[in-house]
Amino acid sequence: MIFKQLFQPKWQHKDAQVRLQAIQKLADSSILEQVAAKDIDTDVRKHALEKLNTLASWDKAMRHDSDVKLQKLALEKVKLMLFNQGVDLSQNDKEQYLAKCNHMPLLEDYARRGDDHNLRVQVIKRLDKASLNYDLAIRDNNEEVALICAQSIADSKQLEKIAQKAKHSKVKSWASEKLAELKAAAEKPAKIRKDASLLLSKLLALKDKTDYLQVKSTGEALLQQWQLVSTELTCLPEEEQLTLTNKFAQISDKFQSSLAQLEVEYNKAQQAEAALAQQQQIQQQVQQAIQTIQDKVANAIANEGDAELDDIVKLISDAKSLLSQDHIGGRVTEQLFNQLNGIEQNAAHLPEFAEQVALATRAVTQLNQWTLPQEIGDFDQAQEQFDSWFDDWKKLRKSMLFDLPVELNESSQTLINEWKNGLKSFSSQQNSAIKQLKGQMRELDRLIKSGRYNVALGLFRKISEGIDGLTSKSYSKIEREHQRLNEEINELEGWKSYIGLPRKRELVAEMDALVAQPMQDVHERAKQIKLARHTWRLLGNTDSEENSQLNEAFDIVVEKAFAPCREKFAELEAQRAANLAARNQLVDDAKAAKQAFENNGDYAELAKALTRLQNAWNKAGSVERSEYAKVSQAFFDIIRPLRARINTFHNDNAQQKKSLIEQAQECAQSEDLNQASEKLKALQQQWKNIGFAGANTENKLWGQFRAINDTVFNKKQADYQAEKDKQQVAFESIKSELDTIAGELDGATLELCYSKLEQVKAVSVEQCSPGQAKRLHKQINQLIDSCQKRIADLKQNVEQQNLQNWLVSLEGYVNSGTVDEAALNQLPSLLVNAIELAQNSPATGDASEQRRDLAIRMEIIAGIEPPVQDANRKMEIQVQLLSEKLNDGETPSGIQLLHDWLSLGPVQAQDKALFERVTKALLAM
Repeated sequence: MIFKQLFQPKWQHKDAQVRLQAIQKLADSSILEQVAAKDIDTDVRKHALEKLNTLASWDKAMRHDSDVKLQKLALEKVKLMLFNQGVDLSQNDKEQYLAKCNHMPLLEDYARRGDDHNLRVQVIKRLDKASLNYDLAIRDNNEEVALICAQSIADSKQLEKIAQKAKHSKVKSWASEKLAELKAAAEKPAKIRKDASLLLSKLLALKDKTDYLQVKSTGEALLQQWQLVSTELTCLPEEEQLTLTNKFAQISDKFQSSLAQLEVEYNKAQQAEAALAQQQQIQQQVQQAIQTIQDKVANAIANEGDAELDDIVKLISDAKSLLSQDHIGGRVTEQLFNQLNGIEQNAAHLPEFAEQVALATRAVTQLNQWTLPQEIGDFDQAQEQFDSWFDDWKKLRKSMLFDLPVELNESSQTLINEWKNGLKSFSSQQNSAIKQLKGQMRELDRLIKSGRYNVALGLFRKISEGIDGLTSKSYSKIEREHQRLNEEINELEGWKSYIGLPRKRELVAEMDALVAQPMQDVHERAKQIKLARHTWRLLGNTDSEENSQLNEAFDIVVEKAFAPCREKFAELEAQRAANLAARNQLVDDAKAAKQAFENNGDYAELAKALTRLQNAWNKAGSVERSEYAKVSQAFFDIIRPLRARINTFHNDNAQQKKSLIEQAQECAQSEDLNQASEKLKALQQQWKNIGFAGANTENKLWGQFRAINDTVFNKKQADYQAEKDKQQVAFESIKSELDTIAGELDGATLELCYSKLEQVKAVSVEQCSPGQAKRLHKQINQLIDSCQKRIADLKQNVEQQNLQNWLVSLEGYVNSGTVDEAALNQLPSLLVNAIELAQNSPATGDASEQRRDLAIRMEIIAGIEPPVQDANRKMEIQVQLLSEKLNDGETPSGIQLLHDWLSLGPVQAQDKALFERVTKALLAM
């Protein structure tokens, strides 16, 4: 036993300090790994791990060590190794470790802070965590990593933020391009559907067109466009693709059929058009030939010979031959044939045509010798002479065998036009005078019928003066009507007194009746009196005593009838004077308003004052016309400049507000709604600070400005609601996940609890609102506590079960003094070490006493009352425990105490009863 104890390894010593010292000298990694994994003392395991300082050992401790602090230390050590701090780790080891590691927080930490960009990319892709990718795309210092993270994001909202906030311009550019692609992809089905439908509609519409060339070119272009669009139909549902393809096939067949029919019609039309062009060309050539023939005829006449007769006949024959090539025919062709036949017949009568030319020449010479009339008295004779000559001229022209020679034709036409224009001026003058006289005679007839004889007599005298300016031929056109009216006027002279006196008596009676009536309307009565005076004057006077009496009576009665009017007009005059004073006061008020504006510059107050003054001016009564002109000018000389200044002020304000509208439209086009809304709020404040722009303009501009604001803020509200809904979905999803984990904790194994704990720690709440994130963080912390408590309980249960198993094995050892190999392998190294120490130690007399003290110590720690006979020793040991607690700060563990109990040497018979107490105390701890 002594020799066995002597050669026992110190790393298996029962004293932890001894083991610690032994570890410092150990170089065997397998032993260090055993100690790091199985030693019951945390410090010993920690030092063994530090001695090993390998990624595998730290990783194992991080995942399986029972001490939470040592787990955290192991996690930090693993991080340091992965980040090449303190230990050089090969690239291959890093790759293999990161490929197998399931510790999500560690992987995420490496993804954020790792120094190997390729490994970081591998880890990022393995994690495939949206929030991590989003964060790194914006903040990561490495452009390549940031770009790869950005490329894994498909959410448009996140891409918008990346395009705005990313650290690298390349990432921003990619995000902007991706957003454009997503937008185009989202809009593509609708665009393709619209383009396809539009193409089909256009192709279908071509069947109703009749222009073959246009239909053909347009149709070919549409078919080519369809080939391009058809390759994009794959973005539509299969059923819709099939529908559009079938429609195209049907419409294409209809188009091809219609095009074939149009082609036939087009070819026919082209042939007809070619034939018509040929006909027009033939007709033009024949007309030129006829002109050539006419010229040759003129030359033959001028040379007084028939030397060119053969040429003329040949030209006629050639023209007929050419005209016979016209297979269409028609009126023009027939006329040309007739004209050629006529020329051919007349060609044999050139001497006769020469005589006709001579007659035409003498007629033109005769007209040229006559003189155009210079006075109205010569007009009738000149007109008659020209009309006779012109009739003879037309007959001569009609009988001509050929057209007149060009020079003679031009000179005759010029001379005829001169005579027509010269006679036209006199003719127009006479016609105008006749028209005026006819109108006057109609008016004279109306005056006679209405009894206005004096006016009729005056008008008749004017008509007589107008007739003096007419020629005899012109007068003959109105002679009968003039004579009839002359007879009626002569009759009027005899009936004047007979008709006038009775009418005057009636007027006096009417005025007497008017005097008896109460005056209702002063202006109406004044009008009646004025009309009566006018009628009286029209009736004229006769040389009779009764006429004088009626004139005197009429003057008296008219004065009586007008007396109330005079009084009323006096009242109105006074009222007009008062109105004038009121208007003058308005002029003074306008001056005061102008002065007030000059002092304070308040456009709003000025506008109110001008409106009030204008309304008061409009309501003010009438004044004398002469006075009104003065006061009106004074008033508006003040008002108009002020109103112009207001209009200028309103126009300036309108221009400023239009500028704000343009700025608002630019804001509305921005994709950053938050920035756009802030700018719009600033523009709204500027709008408030700008003055009024006029009633109509203000309302119109405000409507435009408000519509733009409403559009942006409604869109922002929609985006806010969409973001809120997205946050709610994320919140509910995370909460559901957490609730599920919480439900799975009951009955979960230790390994599952560790997995769930890592799962809970890996939960990200970035997509939730701050309030939701706060609630979730609270739930996450509670769930972490629950997981840790469950892990602690499970560990305790495992330790308790292990302890029971160990105690069962040790019970056999205590009773028999031996332990089989299988039981020994199940015991922890610390207890195996204790048994080896016991077997290698001699039996001592105080061993049992020491074991009793250790049993009492265990009972005190477990809260079990020792037997009565040990009461005094209990008090002493309690004092020792208290002192150790105060000095060392820690209480030995039950396993350590069991180790100490077993290592005191071979178990004696009296120790077996103590082991029962030890078992009970350990199970109660």
